[in-house]
Amino acid sequence: MQRRHTLFSPRLTTLLLGVSALALVFGIIRFPAQAFQASIQGLHLWWKLVFPTLLPFLILTELLRGLGLLHGLGALLEPLLRMLFRLPGIGGWILALGYTTGPQSGAAAIGALRKEGAITREEGERLLSASHVFNPIFIIGVVGVGFLQNATAGLALAVIHYASAILLMLLHRIGAESAQVPFAPRNFADDAASGWLSRSTQMMRTAKNRDGRTFGKLLGDSVAAGTEQLFIIGGCMMIFSVMMQMITLTHFSTAVAAIFSIFGFRPVGTASVFTALLTGVLEPNLGTYAIAGSHYIPESAQSALLSLLIAWGGLSTHAQIKSFVAATDLRFSRFMLSRLQHGVIAFLLSLISWKPLMAMLSQGSDQPVLAGYAAANSTWALEKDSLWPLISPMMLQFGTTILILLILSVFAAFLLNRKP
Repeated sequence: MQRRHTLFSPRLTTLLLGVSALALVFGIIRFPAQAFQASIQGLHLWWKLVFPTLLPFLILTELLRGLGLLHGLGALLEPLLRMLFRLPGIGGWILALGYTTGPQSGAAAIGALRKEGAITREEGERLLSASHVFNPIFIIGVVGVGFLQNATAGLALAVIHYASAILLMLLHRIGAESAQVPFAPRNFADDAASGWLSRSTQMMRTAKNRDGRTFGKLLGDSVAAGTEQLFIIGGCMMIFSVMMQMITLTHFSTAVAAIFSIFGFRPVGTASVFTALLTGVLEPNLGTYAIAGSHYIPESAQSALLSLLIAWGGLSTHAQIKSFVAATDLRFSRFMLSRLQHGVIAFLLSLISWKPLMAMLSQGSDQPVLAGYAAANSTWALEKDSLWPLISPMMLQFGTTILILLILSVFAAFLLNRKP
């Protein structure tokens, strides 16, 4: 325990960040033109992938939170989330955000809910881990269709990604506490007399009165907060894009490959494979692109590495998550540990199930259509395509996910109320 505390100590973290910042500044001074082009590439990636994906959902989440509708919906989803994962009902909205848009919007909602005391520290940390998933449009449309040129492989990666995330949630459920927090009912059997819908209405009114902002003020604050959060994400992506360019220019991966060769590890393409892995550790979009384009990795190992990198999420995304929860007491070391656990589960699950899963998904339809993305007639490229045309299908996905959770929660509430 003492060793783990030392590993994540603030002094060591500050030292590592300081050294990294100095190295980055030195690289920018040494290669100014290349650094500028890398920052432009990060900006394009932010504008084409992240901005259209997150902006509507960030504004909508803040708006509904201020109106109290988010808390009312949490009361309706409480039976299902408590029974399955011992999470608060309001976590259903966060999980739907993560599975529709990606991890950033869920983290922003968790930070706001923790500040107002709607969730406990332990619940916030587990929700932060559970909502850190990538949306099916990215996995199937971008990685599968665009990078691998195989929509079935993208669908298989999505199944493995979400299955491993659910397994991680069930793992974290073991030993989890059901703590009491403000405006969050826990015992539905005792609340049967007051009514399920009336309880939701009561919580919505309480949260709205607690917020106190008028609709005009709330709308302006929601737009401002969503835009500010997106600029934070864009800055992180540009910084990490420059950092990856500096690593390439300094031939860091070649040096590491040379070190491996000293110990007799000399497979074909060691430098390029290590460069792809290092890119994936830093940034998930470019990392999956590099792994998918590597010709030195067998198919089964390639799928396992892609599953690992997608589950890990990339340090660029982790920095964005950290910025959203920095003002709370949520422990970032717990989040990083969960990323490692998710990566290991996804890697092993891919190794075990890839071939039978591909055989099963290939039956009947060679090119599945999912998430409003016509995979059969589409090719996707980082240089020219964006997710702007897919905002409407993503909103439909999100609404469908919430509706399914509500239906399942009705059955869960019925089962809980029937228990003696």
